[in-house]
Amino acid sequence: MRSRRGRPPAYDREAALIAIAEAFRVRGYAAASLEEIARAAGMNRPSLFAAFGNKKAMYLAALEDYRRRMRVAVSPALEGDGALSKVLVDFFDAVIAFYHEGTAPGCLVLCTAPAEALADKEIGRALADSITEIEEQLRRRILRAADEGKGVRDPAGLAQLMLATLTGVAIHARAGVKQANLKRFARANIAAAMPGTG
Repeated sequence: MRSRRGRPPAYDREAALIAIAEAFRVRGYAAASLEEIARAAGMNRPSLFAAFGNKKAMYLAALEDYRRRMRVAVSPALEGDGALSKVLVDFFDAVIAFYHEGTAPGCLVLCTAPAEALADKEIGRALADSITEIEEQLRRRILRAADEGKGVRDPAGLAQLMLATLTGVAIHARAGVKQANLKRFARANIAAAMPGTG
């Protein structure tokens, strides 16, 4: 049997990206070493480089895959029917659960990319794209509620406020705040932003 070069037969790109994302989420972009990333992914360094490229390429790939997994985990909550306040509560519950998957709580994008965004244009663009995407998802769902006559006065402003709440949840999760307290924080922001509306 001929020997095979490069990635081992057991290589699983999706599983490797999840492991790489977790290594960056635990340590941050700058502090995560290639040895730690390779060990987390269960790959040797040559195989890791062959599969993903250099450290920044690994990070950007991990960010994109993390965003994809977050969409799958939380976007269905925004598609729900009923009162907008309940939809937003369900959305934040899904977000908080997703932020607590794995070893390190918090959001890979919002908790690690800001430190690198000014120095690296590609990372800055990935951060900006992620924020824009989340805000647009929220804005679309809020506009839907407004079109249904749910009494939403400023859909764009409410979307921005919910995005700010999401950022606060991510940072608080990173700081070790318990999930129950994060849910209380999100609900308080929703109630304050939407008094007497649904």
